[in-house]
Amino acid sequence: MNEKKKKGGCRLITALAVLAVMSGQAMAGSIIAKVADGSTALRVKNSFAGDLSIVVATNGEHIVVTCDGNATTLTAGTSYDTIAELAAGIAACTNAAGTASLTVNAEPSLAADSTDDELLDGTYTAKSGQWLDLLWDTSAALHYDVYLPSRTYQTGVGAYRLSKVVGDPTGTGNVTLSIYKGGTLVNRQVITSPLYVPGSGGTTNSYTADDTVNVDWDVGIPFAGDEAVIVRAARATTATTGILGAVIDPQ
Repeated sequence: MNEKKKKGGCRLITALAVLAVMSGQAMAGSIIAKVADGSTALRVKNSFAGDLSIVVATNGEHIVVTCDGNATTLTAGTSYDTIAELAAGIAACTNAAGTASLTVNAEPSLAADSTDDELLDGTYTAKSGQWLDLLWDTSAALHYDVYLPSRTYQTGVGAYRLSKVVGDPTGTGNVTLSIYKGGTLVNRQVITSPLYVPGSGGTTNSYTADDTVNVDWDVGIPFAGDEAVIVRAARATTATTGILGAVIDPQ
């Protein structure tokens, strides 16, 4: 859990209701949605007998991993500034006896995603046998992600269809919607933003920039469940308080 991440339950319920309407479905499938600052960057499982704590500061520039009481500091630079490098660094952390016993799942992100200024500050903890999720700071990373795990990390994952991508990825600049399977891009759509709408009162040559982008993308791509899928909405300039959802149906 990230102790600094306090999300309002009412806001999430309202957002999910909006996504349900946008999906145009009678809820035959499922909507998996993530609000701003809620997208997972990395997952870490604690296999030590004691507690695991990961403290993220300065958006990932400074990370302290404490395994069963033994602290290791990972300072970003040339060593821990991508998902792949950070995942390897965390996996190598040990307890005081020098034993490494963390499982790191890097499926929720792309290996080359930058982590030195994009993670959400906070203290993340897990008891023995539990997982914790390190999160993206949406306003710094400029993207909203929905992660659909492979059966490697989630038992019982079968074949499914990604029917639609929906949401309101609030921010400014163009929106690039991308779908990745096993880290490889399989589909993409770019939505131009802002749109310029006529000003009030019918004034000639008066236009107002509108940054709102309501995503309602019919995808219809089948997946077998053997590889992870990432649905990402990236804004070109800023990203703030929005939401992104994926509508999935069983095959």
